[in-house]
Amino acid sequence: MTQIQQLKQQHSLASWKQTILAQQNSGLTASEYCRQQNIKYNAFYYWQRKIREDFATSALQIPKKDAPAPEFATLATATVTATVQTATLPSMLKLSCGPVSLEVNEKTSRDLLARTLAYIKDVFSVYSVCT
Repeated sequence: MTQIQQLKQQHSLASWKQTILAQQNSGLTASEYCRQQNIKYNAFYYWQRKIREDFATSALQIPKKDAPAPEFATLATATVTATVQTATLPSMLKLSCGPVSLEVNEKTSRDLLARTLAYIKDVFSVYSVCT
C-alpha cells in the first residue's frame, strides 16, 4: 500500500470513527441512524468492522500483515524481594524489583490493588514473550 493510500485510509478511518460514535451517542439503532443520515448500511458496517479490527490490532499489539516483524530486546532477570513489617505499624507488604517497589497495607483500597496487580500481570506477560 502506498503512502497516499495509507493516508486516505487513515482519514477515512478517522471520519468513520466519528460517524460510528455519533450513531452510538444518538441512541438510534445502526439501521435507523443510517436511514436518517442517508448512509449506506453496508458501508457503515464495513467501517465498523475495520475500526474494531484496528482497535484489536493495536490493543493486542498484533503486527499488521505488511508490518515488519517485531524486534525483541534481551531482558536481564530481576530479583524480587518481599518484606513484611510487623511492628506497631499497620500490617504492610513491600515488594521490590530493582528500582521499583510496591507497598501495600491494610488501608490500601482493594480496587487500587486489583488494578495494579492486573497491570503488573499484563506487563510481565508481555515481557515473558521476549525471554
